[in-house]
Amino acid sequence: MVNKSVINCRLQYTFLSFLVLLITVSCNQSIEPKINTSIQNLIKKYPQLTADKNTAKTREFSFTRSVREGEFNTEIRLYSQPQYYKNRNQILVLINGKNEIYTIPLFNSKYRDYWEFPFDTLIPKVPKINTTFSKEFNLAIDKLINNNDRSKSLKRLNLIHESFYSLLDCQIIQAKDSIEILKTLRMNSDIPDESTQSAQMRLRRNYDLMKLSEQSESIYRNCYFDKQNARIHQVEYHGNKIKIKSYRMDYGMHFIYL
Repeated sequence: MVNKSVINCRLQYTFLSFLVLLITVSCNQSIEPKINTSIQNLIKKYPQLTADKNTAKTREFSFTRSVREGEFNTEIRLYSQPQYYKNRNQILVLINGKNEIYTIPLFNSKYRDYWEFPFDTLIPKVPKINTTFSKEFNLAIDKLINNNDRSKSLKRLNLIHESFYSLLDCQIIQAKDSIEILKTLRMNSDIPDESTQSAQMRLRRNYDLMKLSEQSESIYRNCYFDKQNARIHQVEYHGNKIKIKSYRMDYGMHFIYL
């Protein structure tokens, strides 16, 4: 005969598990309106996110994936416009343990002022964003992590690494990965044409600049290769602020059909 205390323990465990699940679902449901509002406010602030999109479907940002970091109770989500559409943009949603939210636009690479690509020129008639990826990430960190938090540096490092490595599926690269860096050149039909020779020269200059900027004090390597979007992001830590140097790894090319 089963001991009553064992049965009671099992019932209590089942009840607690159900309660935790219920609370988690409830929290997720309550935060969805806040996320949607934050995304809509971001689109109003930066209409370039939906520019050149002719249909509601191409303008829509849909949930793509998310990662949850348990140690500091943070969640990071990615929302994207449909793949294979021209000038596709994405949105990064950062959520702390208090359900405070900050959204960061991930524009396509034609908005070169936003990414601050070195050795590059702005594309004519492409409106400026008037902010940068570095600035937006710093604002997110300051909003979501209290300055008085003794663990702020570690939380910041964790937030950056999880955003690039886990959510955006970036590859961690180092200076020794010169062959992969210098041989990676992605065709992009959303930007003006560029000769492969000119692009390869830019890649070489990018690589030389990356080597000069390499930092070793981080417990994570500071270079992240976003192959899907053909960008390398190099994170530098300067006291309470970070500087994200982004390098473009694509070139413009359009097929001519006869």
